[in-house]
Amino acid sequence: MLTTGLMLLFALAGSGHSAVPDPAALDAAVRATWTRVPIRDWARRVSEITGATVIVDWRLDPDVSVTLASDGDTLRSLLDRVAASTGAAVEPLASTTRLVPREVSGLAAAAEAARRRDLRGLPPEIRRIAERRASWTWPAAAQPRDLVAAAADDAGITIASLDRVPHDHLPATSLPPLQLAERLDLLLANFDLRVDWSAAGGTIVPIDAGVDPLDGTGIRSKPVRPIRPREVPKRAGIAVYSLRLEAPLNQAVPAVAKSLGLASSLDEASLAARGIAPGEIVRVDARDLSRDELLDAIVAPLDLEWRIENETLRVFAAPAARDAPNP
Repeated sequence: MLTTGLMLLFALAGSGHSAVPDPAALDAAVRATWTRVPIRDWARRVSEITGATVIVDWRLDPDVSVTLASDGDTLRSLLDRVAASTGAAVEPLASTTRLVPREVSGLAAAAEAARRRDLRGLPPEIRRIAERRASWTWPAAAQPRDLVAAAADDAGITIASLDRVPHDHLPATSLPPLQLAERLDLLLANFDLRVDWSAAGGTIVPIDAGVDPLDGTGIRSKPVRPIRPREVPKRAGIAVYSLRLEAPLNQAVPAVAKSLGLASSLDEASLAARGIAPGEIVRVDARDLSRDELLDAIVAPLDLEWRIENETLRVFAAPAARDAPNP
């Protein structure tokens, strides 16, 4: 067989500060020096510089300090250096990046994938509430259970199993405009919890409930389509590909299409109709895939479809009616 390497680790281009957090800022060039700055203060300052939203898990020692000089290094590389020096791990999410204890790395990302799929299956009104963006600020010593209860009351929804949230006292925090579902999960992740969404509202569950931490995608009881690449025989002479990918969908599709000798078309209107952002982060790390397996691995976690027509790779979202027919 022919082996073609597509070892693509995409850079997320972009910089600057925005009211809505920009995950592309991970590859912003940073020029700054910090000397013995407490890690939470460092995260706040680097967020202001780059427009990213860097959050330090509350289980990490807040007294750990950061001493670092950067002359054009990317925020991504700085995060890796800080994590290595503090015994933490870097966990990129759709709108934020967390520094977390190494033993829990990957759990929040897997829960996020499950949450996105859960939200797409909700009744429109509940989904609008869960996806409504707002900033969130609380003072030092605020209690997480009270914060979740107040957020649910403000949104007019019910969040069950609040008693799972421990009585604790939190550091002062200010989050940029994020979806309600994101905000709640960011807070709860510090206690290995998340919100499981349904037509009735939300229920607080363990962060790994219904989640496969190995592949970073939530487990569905009745998947609309397979989430793993199709198994196809690899005949002698067929090209196979290896792909390492972490990038927004609207950057990944044209880059992969170009590597395959194709033009590309991302149907953003169909994505918007399903509530899928073109900037959703796509993560793939796979080897020896056929072309069709490769494309499945990219689009399947977001429940998207692909088609090649006239030497153009088309990626689109099927109408919601196919997933949940109207009664």
